[in-house]
Amino acid sequence: MSAPGQAATVAAGAAVDRIPTVDFAPFLGGDRAAQDAVVAALGDCFERYGFVSLVGHGLPPGVVAEAFAAAEEFFARPEAEKRLVADKRNNRGFIPMFDSVLPGQKPSGHEAFSIGHLDRPDDPELRALPFHAETPWPDLPGFRERIEPCYRAMFALGEAVLRAAARHLGAPEDFFAEMSRQTYSNMRVIHYPPQDAVAETSEFGVSAHTDRGLITLLIQDMNGGLSVQTPEGSWLPVVPDPEAVVINVGRLLRHWTNGRYAAALHRVVNTSGRERYSIPLFVHPSFHTAIDPRSLVREEPAAPEFAPIVAGETVYAGFQQDRPSWKAALAEPVAAA
Repeated sequence: MSAPGQAATVAAGAAVDRIPTVDFAPFLGGDRAAQDAVVAALGDCFERYGFVSLVGHGLPPGVVAEAFAAAEEFFARPEAEKRLVADKRNNRGFIPMFDSVLPGQKPSGHEAFSIGHLDRPDDPELRALPFHAETPWPDLPGFRERIEPCYRAMFALGEAVLRAAARHLGAPEDFFAEMSRQTYSNMRVIHYPPQDAVAETSEFGVSAHTDRGLITLLIQDMNGGLSVQTPEGSWLPVVPDPEAVVINVGRLLRHWTNGRYAAALHRVVNTSGRERYSIPLFVHPSFHTAIDPRSLVREEPAAPEFAPIVAGETVYAGFQQDRPSWKAALAEPVAAA
């Protein structure tokens, strides 16, 4: 782990027993040389592992604590009450247990509350898309007021991480900000029962997968369960750290970098015997953004898999495959206004 004020690096071929840690504070408030050291370390982690544990990130601890308290309170409510704020057509609000199913795998053993980006676009066409739908907040005093500050703080951190990534890739530092002016980013508040409680239906809290967006920021409680597949194929536990935010690369950023950045498989198995809570924020560009290596790393696509795609259309198609409730809801006729 890095010493205060220093960015961690991992020597090529070195064995690790956890994902590397980078101190982000010098990027947020240091001189150019200190920022460059963080940029290099962060880029190295994204290239080798697609994951990094970020400290010195500046998230207010009180904001994080309030968000977790709100999560526990919401998931403790009766199932019927939670389902009152389930918008299946738009994948917003309450997401019931076992709703996410990847092809060939058992359903994932978790429930969630899905929050759309807090600043919705003015464009009527975009506002009509599921990814820009309003969040159906529960009638639970203080819930929204404790969740929204956490969203805003995490999203601001995500923007800073992408500025560092852009610099590492030799692009203008505001590259991702310009491509994300009408972002469809979203956050999830997730509850994982102990694995034993869901074992008959589910093998994992979340099955092995890669995220679909640019980057994901994750804050988690101290119960653990997240692990990442290394380039060698072994599974590396992401040891909980109350001072860290876990950052991982998504498929869109891997695609945009022509495969230079890794999008690692990761999964969750809650073997702690206790209730586990986590809050991931998925950072995405604008819906119609073209993901093309020529625009970011100035390279021709290295393989057919890196041919230009449209961000939102690609992510939308993927979610239709592994969210049964969403797929079913989309097949239903829209009720007349």
